[in-house]
Amino acid sequence: MRLIPFFLDYTINDMTCIQDYRQLLEDLDAEIDRVAQMHAGLTSCGPGCASCCLPFSVLPIEAAIVHETIDALPSADHNHLRRNLEDTDRCPLLNDDLCSIYAARPVICRTQGLPLAYVDDELETIEVSACPLNFPDNYAFTPEKLLFMNGFNTRLADLNLAWCREHDLAPDKRILLTDILRSASPKA
Repeated sequence: MRLIPFFLDYTINDMTCIQDYRQLLEDLDAEIDRVAQMHAGLTSCGPGCASCCLPFSVLPIEAAIVHETIDALPSADHNHLRRNLEDTDRCPLLNDDLCSIYAARPVICRTQGLPLAYVDDELETIEVSACPLNFPDNYAFTPEKLLFMNGFNTRLADLNLAWCREHDLAPDKRILLTDILRSASPKA
């Protein structure tokens, strides 16, 4: 008997959160595409680049989507990923340096490599975080060439809060990708 992990136990009533989360990803992907086009030729990111793919944790709503996607993988892929659990320095969801859940990857994975901007209204500043493999420390970013994350992060936090309220979960509890993989069962 397989126990459903606490972060995956959702019903049709929760589908609004899931649909809204998927809409968030669509909106984020559109903005990612816009910013990536502005930096075409500068970024070394692409299929097979796994420099940023570390084992990390995600919010419960993201964990539910990741779990569902892992469950849908063929047994052979699932078995390969389970062997990855031994390597604690890399994301366990990599298969030959490619993301095995690429279409369902969490927000943090989607934004890797791009120049991310965070507005601090209190200090009236913009903090920029950029991959050193793509952009040298002295690279001058203009606002239109930045991926502003505040709005996306707020939407993600709001969706996660709604999800957690429905499931009586702590919204600040993060779930390790390794734990999600351990709890998943491959399709037959």
